[in-house]
Amino acid sequence: MKERKSKITLGDGESGIGIDEKDNEECFYSQDTTAVRKDFVKILPSEITAHILSFLDHQSLVNCESVSHQWLNAARDRHVWRNVFRDEHGPWRSRPGNNWKKMFKVRQELNHRWQKGQVTAKYLKGHTDSVYCVQFDEYKIITGSRDKTIRIWDIATGECLKVLGQGARNSAFGETAAAVASNDMVAPRTSSSDYHHASVLCLQFDDEILVSGSSDHTCIVWSLPSCTSVMRLSAHTAGVLDVCFDKKHIVSCSKDTTICIWDRKTGRLLRQLTGHRGPVNAIAIRGNLIVSASGDALIKLWNVDTGKCVRDFTGHNRGLACVQFSEDAKTIVSGGNDQDIRVWDATNGECLRVLQGHSLLVRTLHLDSRNRRIVSGSYDQSVKVWDLDTGKLILDIQRFHSTWILSAKADYRRIISTSQDNRTLVLDFSTGMQDLDVLENP
Repeated sequence: MKERKSKITLGDGESGIGIDEKDNEECFYSQDTTAVRKDFVKILPSEITAHILSFLDHQSLVNCESVSHQWLNAARDRHVWRNVFRDEHGPWRSRPGNNWKKMFKVRQELNHRWQKGQVTAKYLKGHTDSVYCVQFDEYKIITGSRDKTIRIWDIATGECLKVLGQGARNSAFGETAAAVASNDMVAPRTSSSDYHHASVLCLQFDDEILVSGSSDHTCIVWSLPSCTSVMRLSAHTAGVLDVCFDKKHIVSCSKDTTICIWDRKTGRLLRQLTGHRGPVNAIAIRGNLIVSASGDALIKLWNVDTGKCVRDFTGHNRGLACVQFSEDAKTIVSGGNDQDIRVWDATNGECLRVLQGHSLLVRTLHLDSRNRRIVSGSYDQSVKVWDLDTGKLILDIQRFHSTWILSAKADYRRIISTSQDNRTLVLDFSTGMQDLDVLENP
């Protein structure tokens, strides 16, 4: 009689799950030699192919170009590179029909220059005293000074286009540039009430208005591009230390420890916020939230509609000089006299990380949400660039300013900073680059 082989079952006896040894020979782990390979680029609609390729990183996409002529065309699709660009560099406004692959290459080169500190420096000269504040866009730079004036500069040439105030003259880029006595660029005015009577401490502008704040206790709203004075906002009893605005409100803060919320269109004072015990040195607005930083070492988050304080952020042990609010209102960055930069979760008040490196007061911060960078300027005469997500120091710039740094702003290709030495420093990471125009906003 033929002996029958016993059936062996492997597995977890307690669970009742087993694998028949015989069946194991044909289990799903074995290769299916009958599978037919298909080139999806040849058989799928171009829209679906583009969607699949858009999940690749840029290097994998470049590798795809060498597979075949069809893959080359598919991998160069502008919609694919648009998605890759946005995945690796964030949202970006672009002109219709732009070459996203070329944009990616230019942006990669710019990032490399930021990492290496490959930069050219130029100075704007014209102010006759400390330059307290600066803001810029792709076409112009606007600065405010202790000399009581506001200057508007052409960002490409460095030419001073207009001066709002009295007693200052035009100048240009260059370390040794001299004032041009024959070309007074002071804007036309009807009376001295059109301008500030003391130091211009802060400013902000958009396409329609410029708002400036001064030691004369007032804010002035200017119409752009005419630069005519529209209205003066008066309620503070001490110098206006910072201003910000959105489409509905103008917000100002003062040495008098208060924050004023104004109607942007009418200039009517809507409410005045109290709660800080020291000068309110900096503010920012996002939606219906305002964040403020004070000499009392506190950061406060306020509701615009109610005027109530939503939350206090505690952690700094000395007075604060600057604060920034991310575009999505989720992150706050602060700095001050304890020399630390703190990154906060705006939703719960948690301190996410502390950035250390400055040796004196951190006077100014710029939070670049799009490029995931923090730029800081200090009384230690340095400008530092930090990675927003990791807190790592990317760049330490120490050789261009000779005194306290008072303000610094940045975009994807420049850092512009001001100081007590009367000059505005333009650090350009894009000098000599080809095709830079593809990154310019429409």
